[in-house]
Amino acid sequence: MDGRRPQRPASEKLTPPVPKTNPAGSLSWITHEPKLLHRAIAFEKYKYLRPNSDACTYLALNLKTPRLNDVHQHLWLAGLPSAARPLHRQKLIGRSILITEDPDEHLVWFEAQIFIKPLPDFLLDYDYWNDNLCSDQELHESACGLLLSYAWLVCHKSDLDIAKESGLVSKDVEWPCWVEFLETFLDNINLETLGDVNKRYRYGELRLSRLNAIYRFIPPAYSINNFIRGYRAGSTWYNAFFERHFKWMLAVFAIISVFLSTLQVGLATTRLQSNEPFQSVSYGFVVASLASLVASVTLIILVWLGLFWYYLLSTWRNDRVMDCKRCAGALSP
Repeated sequence: MDGRRPQRPASEKLTPPVPKTNPAGSLSWITHEPKLLHRAIAFEKYKYLRPNSDACTYLALNLKTPRLNDVHQHLWLAGLPSAARPLHRQKLIGRSILITEDPDEHLVWFEAQIFIKPLPDFLLDYDYWNDNLCSDQELHESACGLLLSYAWLVCHKSDLDIAKESGLVSKDVEWPCWVEFLETFLDNINLETLGDVNKRYRYGELRLSRLNAIYRFIPPAYSINNFIRGYRAGSTWYNAFFERHFKWMLAVFAIISVFLSTLQVGLATTRLQSNEPFQSVSYGFVVASLASLVASVTLIILVWLGLFWYYLLSTWRNDRVMDCKRCAGALSP
């Protein structure tokens, strides 16, 4: 048993897990302008989306976590199956909050930074749930998961203040209304099995470096793109790449340098100059050090050349793909 509830028939509509009272009060732009609820345009790889014309596709892009679900069996390597720390604890351990609109990056952390997706105002609205989220079980579970993550993040009044200051929650949400809202929401999901939420939210914070390793070495599909970029590509500057992945070499060569200096001092002494075993060890270590230096420099050059050609060919291919798509769009009636 994995704790998931059985799949409902497509014709059976789910129930909104939120109360009818919106904790943000009267958001007139939701009530009176339902067709202009979302942003004007969104992008998915090579596709342009118009969220206010195709809300279903946009909601899937805005709430679902397909990349994390694809490697769910390996997420134990990247995080603990427990709640994320509240916002005040994130600040206390020195993390800065970076806003992301990608749900696959929500609660992913790297060094002293954590990515958090702002809570969409429409998830606070009962009627919006009923009209747009309750007819799709996967979408419903993803929305419940995002709301559950905010029950973790904002569980003290100080957390709500931080959330407002960081732009994560509407400034109209007041603490008593937020608590009442969460009470109703938590009553409507199973906190023991978490069968009502997307399986990604069975884990809290996820470590980006581990996710990159998962996508490089045990990805859902092996590809050069996954191997080079990992889960989330950082800076594409070469110096940033080599600093992240090869700075350990500096420590290794510093240790080797100290060891070679020690051997040199030993060879300068009268006793060790005539010691053949010590001479043999010194000779072997020097040869091995030179060989490792040449191998390291060769590896760095090969990696640089590989990255150069990969990005060059990827750019050329993307340019051709976009040209073909635009030509096909121009020819279509």
